[in-house]
Amino acid sequence: MGKSIEDAINNLRTFIELSQADEKTAWNEWITATVNNIDVRCWEKKNCDKKICPAYLNSCGRCWLIAGTMCGNCPEGEFAIKYKSCLKCDIFQGAVFKDPVTELEELIIILIFNFRQKHNDLQKALENTKMLSGLLPICSSCRKIRDDEGYWKQIEEYIREHSEAEFSHGICPDCAKKLYPLWYKDE
Repeated sequence: MGKSIEDAINNLRTFIELSQADEKTAWNEWITATVNNIDVRCWEKKNCDKKICPAYLNSCGRCWLIAGTMCGNCPEGEFAIKYKSCLKCDIFQGAVFKDPVTELEELIIILIFNFRQKHNDLQKALENTKMLSGLLPICSSCRKIRDDEGYWKQIEEYIREHSEAEFSHGICPDCAKKLYPLWYKDE
């Protein structure tokens, strides 16, 4: 007999309460408090002894949520890369497609996990991004920018100091025509 809808609802309510806390702690506590009792474990069913595989003896048991697993017919890597292969896996199917309530709960777990992964990816990208914001005083003649200490700097220097941008110089067509009129006299 599968899970009842009430069990699934209670598990999700528990997660909502835990999700108000620290992200990593909330996820681990929810897995422990609600859905840790998965009875299909890949290493047991396949008699696997690859101790370096991150799914080996993992308490969650959900190898489809674990990056870098060493399944023979599943691409290694992050969840998004391997998910389609996991859908075809007998371990995944045995754990998820027991009954409609279990399937729904597992799909919600997968959806939440996917959102968390995307959120973490965006957080990392944001941490690695330096952004310029606010008003920048710029000279209307020479185009130098005044920094916070009141010094005037070339725009390239200022942007290089306040962002991850690098410059490669070229020449636009309008300036090329002005500076090298002999090369562009027919145009």
